[in-house]
Amino acid sequence: MIKRIFTGNYRDCKAGNLISISGDKGKSVGFEGKSLTKLAPKRAFWNEWHNNIGRIPEEENTKYYIQEYYKQVLSQVDIEELFKDEKDPILLCYERGQDFCHRHVLAEFINIRYGIDVEDLIIDENLNISINKRPENVRKILEEVLIEQLPFMTDELLKKKVESMIEIER
Repeated sequence: MIKRIFTGNYRDCKAGNLISISGDKGKSVGFEGKSLTKLAPKRAFWNEWHNNIGRIPEEENTKYYIQEYYKQVLSQVDIEELFKDEKDPILLCYERGQDFCHRHVLAEFINIRYGIDVEDLIIDENLNISINKRPENVRKILEEVLIEQLPFMTDELLKKKVESMIEIER
């Protein structure tokens, strides 16, 4: 069972159990640690999302990204299995702070599915730790996507949690 999990970005996390969740494994910034490319966004939907920035409403584009990330990545992996041998992993990608990215979607998904609060960290050279806030709309949009995906879910625990979210909304 996962106990703690964190997120961060390559430039702002200088220590800890750092694990890349980017498709290129963080190589473009010189990251040489562990990687889990299974959690990276797929290139095709990432390209479409990126090409639509500024061309369609931001919320619509963000929802597209979250839908595709859920369908193509999150619904296909067992987070507990991926992290069963890791102690306090810090999952890294490129975007800083509140810039929208898949690590924020992943963090919210882990919270919904496993009940684990995932903090986004900054760890400087002196090992001072501070916490970033995630973009506020990510949780709301992910919940919408999960409700829409409910008929297709095979994960019974997630299904129950999404059904309880629907009950709360009523």
